[in-house]
Amino acid sequence: MPGTPQNKSVPGVVLLEALMQYEGIKKAEAFLEISSETYKDPKKHEWMTSIVPYLSIVSHSSSPPHPNIVFRFNVQPIHSNGLGNLHGGCASTIFDACTTLPLHLISKPGFWQYTGVSRTLNVTYLRPIPVGTSVDIKCEVLQAGRTLCALRGEMRAVTEDGREGALLAVCEHGKASTDLLAGKL
Repeated sequence: MPGTPQNKSVPGVVLLEALMQYEGIKKAEAFLEISSETYKDPKKHEWMTSIVPYLSIVSHSSSPPHPNIVFRFNVQPIHSNGLGNLHGGCASTIFDACTTLPLHLISKPGFWQYTGVSRTLNVTYLRPIPVGTSVDIKCEVLQAGRTLCALRGEMRAVTEDGREGALLAVCEHGKASTDLLAGKL
């Protein structure tokens, strides 16, 4: 079945399979590293190609009740709309990827090991984010059951002295697990 974790020809599935050797934050770090290397090959460019090189992990916590990862992203001209601000679609893509990665903090075989698929992604844009801005994206697991999870993200400006700045955008992300589907094939 195309698009399932069993289909080894799909690049995303190949990446997820490569991540199986890691656990916790190492899995999220490996995702960013492998993705950055993969995207250097022009034949393997895809939606995240222009985002991953500008994304890094600042901190994380695997502790309940809400495991989280804080990312830093630097907005480049390629990420902008016609007004010189972070494009809304690009912000949504960043939230989609970043809110998913904290699932690696709780995943285990048969439980969110493939990080699922999006059911809902609701992004609220509060302020423009100009090119050249550094933002921190705090992403947390609110709840993860056997088949569904709820994730949340906040995008905040980083001040010149590295402190937390204004809240720029927020995200609610609902996902469905694909682990059960993979086990049935």
